[in-house]
Amino acid sequence: MKKRVAIVLVLGSLCSCESFVSGVNEDDITRPQDGDLKLILTAAELHYMGWLESDVARLAGLWSGYFNGRARQSASYYSYNVTASTSNAWWNNAYAAALKSIRIAKSKAIQFDNLSTLGICEVMEASLMGTVAALWGDVPFKQATAIDEFPDPVYDLQTQIIDDLIVQLDSAVLHLQANSPRDGDFLNGPTGPINNWVLTAYSVKARLLLYRRDYVKALSAATNGIQSPANDLLGKHGASLGERNLYFNFQANSAWSGDMTANNTWLGGLLNATTFGNRNHAKTNESARRAKYYSGSSVATYLPNTGANGFFAMAASFPLHTAVETKLIAAECHARLGDPGNAIILLNQVRAILRSTYASGVYLDFVSTDFDSGGIENPQGTLPPNEALLREILEEKYVCLYGQVEAFNEIRRTNNALGIPPNTGTQHPQRLLYPLTEFNANKSIPNPIPGLFEKTTLFQ
Repeated sequence: MKKRVAIVLVLGSLCSCESFVSGVNEDDITRPQDGDLKLILTAAELHYMGWLESDVARLAGLWSGYFNGRARQSASYYSYNVTASTSNAWWNNAYAAALKSIRIAKSKAIQFDNLSTLGICEVMEASLMGTVAALWGDVPFKQATAIDEFPDPVYDLQTQIIDDLIVQLDSAVLHLQANSPRDGDFLNGPTGPINNWVLTAYSVKARLLLYRRDYVKALSAATNGIQSPANDLLGKHGASLGERNLYFNFQANSAWSGDMTANNTWLGGLLNATTFGNRNHAKTNESARRAKYYSGSSVATYLPNTGANGFFAMAASFPLHTAVETKLIAAECHARLGDPGNAIILLNQVRAILRSTYASGVYLDFVSTDFDSGGIENPQGTLPPNEALLREILEEKYVCLYGQVEAFNEIRRTNNALGIPPNTGTQHPQRLLYPLTEFNANKSIPNPIPGLFEKTTLFQ
């Protein structure tokens, strides 16, 4: 137990605006040169989950209608006031911390012929780098982290990275199913079923194939992915100082307390039954989920809920890949492939999960006529039935991705199909800016440099 707590303490640093690896002397001979695979894998998992839960996740929430920036950096980010230097810590933590740790663990697993641990690392790398590529566009991948060999790592094409990661996930499944030993699995536990990682591999693959708009293959992957919340991949937290939920840490920290609110947000309005255009009706009552997500008595006073029963409670686990997202990917694919019947079945399976999660809410099953002109999900009759169904699937996914980086990717992937208004001006940001550190240190950085509102190749 002491070893676990010591490792978890690194998560506290991920809440800060500065990289916790900056200024480290890589040539310090007093630093450990090797370590037990159990500790190396656990550290990699912590860096991986920490990156997906900390600064970039909050930025995504500010840009996706989940949160509002009231002061200091949160206010600047909310207004899209970011520069190249803003990305320095995010990029550094993705590469120098998360990816480097994962690749060290991969190398160690190969050294010991530990195929299941190798598979875990391959899944995490695909999830991490798929997100990095989605956010920035073309980025270093194949040559990344090998600084001695590649001092100026080339920027691989965004679409090629996604394709390479899809192939890597197939390899991961084979490695995970090899029944070799594994060590230090913090996210699923050393005695937990390795099949959870197989399911996660398929769920990650489904997400990446959806980026590529390959709905047939994305549906196949999602069908083999996470199907039950019991198998969700979650970032685990506890009540001790270094183990706490990172959103809770940010909101509760006196230095940042109050900087990020949730007043007058798009999602807050969707969940509030008194707001025009909200999603409550005879078959849906979002009061319980609203109370889980937000504290406060009205849309104008909402805050991210860090209370004991809140979504960002001190010890609340954080979703990384879930059954809900996987089923909604499958539902979207069915709808886009002209199969509304199975799309509704999958959507209703998600609503069954919501009934179990939010017992005082209402999530009755949909039927096909609900999406017909004049139906409960198409009351104005302005959409063809299948488009009304697709909109509900995308809206449900948007609500379910609360707090996650993926929400920002969804807005860009769907060309803002839900019509979420920009915080300022007339455009949503389309990418993160390349960091100033890359301008100064990597001769391979793309030229010309794309701007904040320039679409990536993947999400044209």
